[in-house]
Amino acid sequence: MIDIAAGSIYALPAALLFYDMELKICVFSDTHGRSEPMLKAVRREEPVLCFFLGDGERDLNVLQESFPELLVYAVRGNCDLRSSLPLELHCAVGGVEIFATHGHIYSVKHDPQLSELRDAAGRARVVLYGHTHIARCEELEDKLVLNPGSSGYGAQPGYGILLIEDGRVQARLRSL
Repeated sequence: MIDIAAGSIYALPAALLFYDMELKICVFSDTHGRSEPMLKAVRREEPVLCFFLGDGERDLNVLQESFPELLVYAVRGNCDLRSSLPLELHCAVGGVEIFATHGHIYSVKHDPQLSELRDAAGRARVVLYGHTHIARCEELEDKLVLNPGSSGYGAQPGYGILLIEDGRVQARLRSL
């Protein structure tokens, strides 16, 4: 399990900081006890790393046990009681700055423009969040905003994909 202080910057392997090939990243959130859809997505996509945006820390542990070589960055959600995971994280992957959080501390259910969340992200180009169980992928001002929806809960679980190459990023939503 990842154990770092809240607000820390993750130390990525040097090979991922400035990678000269396309990086595929899976983004998951809100599995709420259903890890199998997330495991299926990892088998399908074969990502170089994953972000887990909270509400399913036990599922995160299953992911890490199933794919011990997979690099996974995680934050805690409002349902991850007694978690030592941070509330948010900042990192750079392939020359792209990323901010990740569950979102519950930034009023994401009540602010369609995500003003608080975008402000907290600072200069990050990509903002990842969960909490709402509603998938969303769009440009808001100068930020690429991605919410994968629920990756295990509900009628149609889904996840997000980030593709990073030469400092450029693309995002997609996928269904399971």
